Amino acid sequence: MPLTKPPPPPPKPTFDEPSTPKDFNEKFKAKQTTKYMNPCALEEKESMKCLDENNYDKRQCDYYFMQYKECKKKWMEDRRKLRRAGQL
Repeated sequence: MPLTKPPPPPPKPTFDEPSTPKDFNEKFKAKQTTKYMNPCALEEKESMKCLDENNYDKRQCDYYFMQYKECKKKWMEDRRKLRRAGQL
């Protein structure tokens, strides 16, 4: 039986810029210690809405989960840069 090459992976989807507000860092610095702030609230709501609409079938909502993960990843990278620069 000859070996066959596996098919290439599907291309990674492209996303819009995260929905993080421009003044989020100022708001984050001024927040109370115990208050939770989510810069990706819009992406989080969209993914939960998708789950509700699709009877909690996660496979139907992969795009929304990936978008949320990308938003969080970008936000965490930005926070690390600010921390290293001593601005946060």
